[in-house]
Amino acid sequence: MKEQNESRNAHFDALRGAGILLVVLGHLIERPSSDSGILQATYVGIYSFHMPLFVFLSGAFARSALGSRDYSKIIWTLFLPLVLFQPIYIGMGRLTDWYEYSPLTPYWLLWFIASMICWRLLLPLFASPAGLVLAFAISVAAGYDDGIGYPLSVSRTLYFLPFFVLGHLYGAELVALARRHWGAFALLFAAAMALVTLWWMNGLDAAALTGSHDYANGGAQSSWPAATRLAVLALSAVAVLGFSAIVPHRAALLRWFGQRSLAIYLLHGLVVMAFVASGAPKLIPRPLLLPAFGLLAVLIGLATAAADGPMRRLFRPPQAGDATAG
Repeated sequence: MKEQNESRNAHFDALRGAGILLVVLGHLIERPSSDSGILQATYVGIYSFHMPLFVFLSGAFARSALGSRDYSKIIWTLFLPLVLFQPIYIGMGRLTDWYEYSPLTPYWLLWFIASMICWRLLLPLFASPAGLVLAFAISVAAGYDDGIGYPLSVSRTLYFLPFFVLGHLYGAELVALARRHWGAFALLFAAAMALVTLWWMNGLDAAALTGSHDYANGGAQSSWPAATRLAVLALSAVAVLGFSAIVPHRAALLRWFGQRSLAIYLLHGLVVMAFVASGAPKLIPRPLLLPAFGLLAVLIGLATAAADGPMRRLFRPPQAGDATAG
């Protein structure tokens, strides 16, 4: 049993590592992709599953019962980083002429931290098969309300809620299933990527993959928006499981990145903003754009992962026996 748990944790760390590198790459090409069809297609492919993957993995290790220790972890490892990095990102955004956000809206990539707080607090209400069905229903219904959007990250919290619940209920079993039948799931991943790319080339708004908009404002361009969102959610779920099959669980470097994913997530956006604002992407020859950005994503991951130790100490919940010597 211990060996099985270690193998499971190693695979989940590798998945986190692969996922965080895709997050960095996606943010690197977010703005430059407007000038490159290849980067646009890559961006759509990444955004079709990389955040569902992260949410799914987070749910797999979440406890459905919340005790004092859980609330302490939520405050120290999520709420405090959000409070600290919100003004930093707002300031960096103004320096680099990046996006403008109100102080009450989690800035750019910080939405995930705000949503994580909500998912952890909501999980006891949804931690059942019936709760999973309800989570999917809420995700679809939320698109009809134009009052649900970026503020407080409500739209994406509701949109990705089913992946958090799915990961919590069945994450370990589904990932193990994908590993056992990796060939079939690898084909499913390729099929999901091909379908979402073809759909995007034939009119699917990329905003429908992010869950950040209601149906009337880019969440779905269809006469049947609810069916469109369900189809997108299904494609994302298939891609998550397919990706779980093709990521090697013995990849030491991916596991290393995965174990440091929070530091990379919180810090890489600042590097990306500075890099893109400097105009450096325009100096890269067009045929080399994708491999250059891929290499940069790894380098940024390595650089920001170096801060993992200090950040763990900074945001470590106080232990029961902690005391300051007088």
